[in-house]
Amino acid sequence: KKAIHLKNDFSQAFNNLGNAIRNMKKQKEALAYFEKAIMIQPKYYEAYNNLGSTYLELGNKQKAIENYEKAIKIKPNYADVYNNLGTVYSDIPLFEKSLFYFNKAIEINSKNEKSYNNLGNLLSTLGKHDDASKAYYKAIEIKPDYAKAYSNLLFNLNYKIDFDHNLYLSQAKKFAENCKPKKKLSLNYQYEKKPKKLKIGFISADFGNHPGGFFSLSTLRELRKKNFELICYSAADRKDEFSFHFKPLFSKWYLIEKKTDEEVATQIFKDGIHILIEMQGHSAKNRLPIFFYKPAPIQITWLGQGSTGISEIDYFIGSNHITPKNEDDHYVEKVLRLPEISQCFTPPDFNIEINNLPAIKNNFITFGCANKLSKVNDNVISLWSKILTSIPNSKILLKNKDLDSVKIKNDIILKFKKYKVNKERLILEGESKTRKELLNTYNKIDICLDPFPFQGNTTTIESIWMGVPVITLKGNRYIFHFGESINSNLNMLDWIAKDNNDYISKAIKFSSNIKELSNI
Repeated sequence: KKAIHLKNDFSQAFNNLGNAIRNMKKQKEALAYFEKAIMIQPKYYEAYNNLGSTYLELGNKQKAIENYEKAIKIKPNYADVYNNLGTVYSDIPLFEKSLFYFNKAIEINSKNEKSYNNLGNLLSTLGKHDDASKAYYKAIEIKPDYAKAYSNLLFNLNYKIDFDHNLYLSQAKKFAENCKPKKKLSLNYQYEKKPKKLKIGFISADFGNHPGGFFSLSTLRELRKKNFELICYSAADRKDEFSFHFKPLFSKWYLIEKKTDEEVATQIFKDGIHILIEMQGHSAKNRLPIFFYKPAPIQITWLGQGSTGISEIDYFIGSNHITPKNEDDHYVEKVLRLPEISQCFTPPDFNIEINNLPAIKNNFITFGCANKLSKVNDNVISLWSKILTSIPNSKILLKNKDLDSVKIKNDIILKFKKYKVNKERLILEGESKTRKELLNTYNKIDICLDPFPFQGNTTTIESIWMGVPVITLKGNRYIFHFGESINSNLNMLDWIAKDNNDYISKAIKFSSNIKELSNI
């Protein structure tokens, strides 16, 4: 502001001021500074790029695209803008355009690790998990301490049918080796040795309308009734219809989105935390590198997808079903087994009707799945197709936001067609606007089918909550034990298939007994 006061046509200062204001979460105010910078210097492509990114943060994708395109018109070889356009189109979703722009960004600047990482995310969404891994490896090759790319790689490996737990663990350990902070914090623990209440810290980006939120809210409510003080380190400023439930449960709430790992670790030391719990594993916006500093004497991981690879994390929370003893060598952490299930569903806080079995009215069986399409691989489609061709007139309802894309829809139709299932037997639905709308979808389904090897968790529990049983496959690792764990705890052992043939047999058997399905 002083610079502008001294030189009121200083376009660069207006652009920089816009970025500073934007970082303070005042996007609408920031727009005016970028526009002023452009007014002074009409060919200021960086300001157009910043204007586009600010509009994107405000949820105006069209305006974002317009400004990114203006930046490219001025500077056609501007790699960062192509990368940004790839991100917007991935979100819309127009995946072909997104793919084009990420590849264009890489063509202009082959050393831009962010473009490779984003390309990996897109390929993973499209179910191209081997190609996604290659893109993540390239990002890591360019930037060996790129924690985000390591997390995305590890998450992506979980989708693979030919999953190799030795490869997963070796990459998790490489993440720990390469992403450790260069300097240690010389801070002493400040926790009380004989406290009246244990202080428990929680780090997550998912305190809101997210599976992590649905699985943690009921647990946090219970912990608050016990003799604990709960302190939150929120990695994302969520403002949705579910996020308001969380703040009242904590004695302190820190937003750490813009804070460095070192700053957060220092705060945790100062807060005197006894037990620090990370609640995401390698999912999006995680802050795992904070745990390298060991800012609390006991550190725990919960709700992840497998080992974090971080030896400074003492415990991995599992259960007898989801982390059987013969798989202890899959983890660098010591596994703590809860006796029944490792995570609790939070029932919705609105009334929702469970209707009669749809098959009674339809005179045909409707199978269903509301999982991410990246979990619905060719092996899954092949197995589900065998079920559909074995049961006359049966249909399958798939629901996911990616089905709003015409290309993805057509791809799914073609994949089923390959296995002799025509499109008349597919009910394909896009994104639900609300959770209530999503849960209501289960009133159209008779039996849900669980994908594999990355099984449903939230979707399986929501399905069962809505009275729709789920056929699941017995697996051989953490992410492949979800369905088995849920059905075992419900005493629905019949609904756990030991192999593919058993999965088909169960689908035929259960769908032929309408009375029993109605009772369930």
